[in-house]
Amino acid sequence: MAAPSPLKVQLFGHSFVRHLKDFIRHDSTLRFNLNLQGHPLVQYSGFSGARVETLHHRLTEISDFEPEIVVLIIGTNDIYDSSCSILSVANKIEDLVRTLLFELNVRYVVVMQCLHRCTPQVSSKYPVDTIWFNNRVDSLNLLLSERLRSVLDSRACLWRLNGFWTISSKERNFAKDGCHLSSQGQRQLYRNIRAAVVAATKRILSS
Repeated sequence: MAAPSPLKVQLFGHSFVRHLKDFIRHDSTLRFNLNLQGHPLVQYSGFSGARVETLHHRLTEISDFEPEIVVLIIGTNDIYDSSCSILSVANKIEDLVRTLLFELNVRYVVVMQCLHRCTPQVSSKYPVDTIWFNNRVDSLNLLLSERLRSVLDSRACLWRLNGFWTISSKERNFAKDGCHLSSQGQRQLYRNIRAAVVAATKRILSS
């Protein structure tokens, strides 16, 4: 009997995905397969400055790889733009999730929470009023949690990113620009994604 095909997982989003891939490449304690049993195939598809619309135009990345699980890391570049309402960003993310599930036959979609920004300690390429921005993050996360829980038949969820919300964890996990992640933050993101994929796999196996 032929061995079962390995699980396919795709991380799909903005530059955090690309930065995590680069970080894993240079950290001998981490693995691209997230150190998961069964040695899944994990694809990292990250695009600098990506918005939700960017990912809609990159869906061949998904159709070519045919993953069972997609982990979306998206939204912060959209809400950075003050002309984009929180509702419109949530609508776009929900529409992307529906496309992945019902047109591209992804079995489960995890949307990672958007993260706050911190007051930068150095000159930032992406300056922003952090109170204004973080309020928008909170509003988007709340709206997505309600949307994904209620309308997508238990095939998608918003994943709460543990270890990023207290003052001390922000100081530890964010780089000096207040926007990107430090080395500790990359490891914390890795752990969160791993836990999310484990949970999604269990949901698939129980369905």
